[in-house]
Amino acid sequence: MKTVSKTILLVENDSDTKNLISTLFEVANLPVSIQFFENFQEVKDYLLDTNFYADCSCCPLPTVILANAYLPGSMCGFELLNLVKQHSKLKHIPVIIISISDDPYFLIQSAFLGAHSYFMIMSPYDELVDVVAKLIV
Repeated sequence: MKTVSKTILLVENDSDTKNLISTLFEVANLPVSIQFFENFQEVKDYLLDTNFYADCSCCPLPTVILANAYLPGSMCGFELLNLVKQHSKLKHIPVIIISISDDPYFLIQSAFLGAHSYFMIMSPYDELVDVVAKLIV
């Protein structure tokens, strides 16, 4: 029996981080298909079926969203998190905020807005793989 692949949206502009996360999921044999986005406008369009994705019936809702807390010149991850949690079609989707910051304010803000998790890039990546593996079951 073939395992159905789950869609993960990864909103990240750093190519090394994208490659590392993708490789880790592959090595862990997680049945996921990762959709990469480098800015929040693109992922917002994808999630809300607008602009480029307006006629895209083949854009499945993700099982999980991994979003960098801050991307240069872009909406922040907290704004995306707020958008997801306020939208009736999206609010069930777990969002994991990824950041290099260990500032307690970011952790509190993530929890307040309804993030499933807050992952510091300095943390062992197997923790991220474990969290995502539990969410895609």
